[in-house]
Amino acid sequence: MGRAAGGVAVCLVLAAARVEAVDPCDIDFGQSGQEIPTESVLTWDLPPAGKWRVVRRDAGRRVREGCGVGTVEAPLRAVRQVIDAAAEFDEFMPRILESDVEPVSPGVYLNRQTLDMPFPVEDRRYTVRVETGAIGTGAGAGWQARWTYVEGSGNIRESRGSWTLIPVSAERTLVVYRLLTDPGGRLPGWVVDYSAPRALRRVLNALRDRVLTSLSRRQPAR
Repeated sequence: MGRAAGGVAVCLVLAAARVEAVDPCDIDFGQSGQEIPTESVLTWDLPPAGKWRVVRRDAGRRVREGCGVGTVEAPLRAVRQVIDAAAEFDEFMPRILESDVEPVSPGVYLNRQTLDMPFPVEDRRYTVRVETGAIGTGAGAGWQARWTYVEGSGNIRESRGSWTLIPVSAERTLVVYRLLTDPGGRLPGWVVDYSAPRALRRVLNALRDRVLTSLSRRQPAR
């Protein structure tokens, strides 16, 4: 009886630990006043290797905010270099026709983009202000690019989000991608919400492919 009771207690403890595992999408890293977990990133609630988990949550706007999380088998610096080269987004990111960068100050730049929208929706043009730099994550030194829409710069209603990178190991990086984009116009909010999960996964897959391709090109020839 004692062993049985002990086994039940252990199971309850393990179940509680699973319930309390940190979901990176619940944390707005880099936001002032945000409580950051101190547990190892290996104990967080992460999707299996090679997979992305995407969620949509109410943000008090016409459309919901999306969040995608997963890992890339590459050092943080390699992932950061791809994200920080925003002028190259039109080479590999879905629907981006043009992407230009104008430096503002160290770690800050304006990113002008043109998005290819499906017929009959007009293409979207807009500028976001991007701020980049190191951040504390509770699981080691991380890096973040956070952006906000420059009001009046285009024909969208809103765009804000962030890329957050956290080292899992020397050769593996956790990626947390948050995005709230409202293209505005006559496009209904429910249509944006319906198509957003697939769009988020396409962006995350494009990032992973670009990072891994860049790394393979740097490998010395045999």
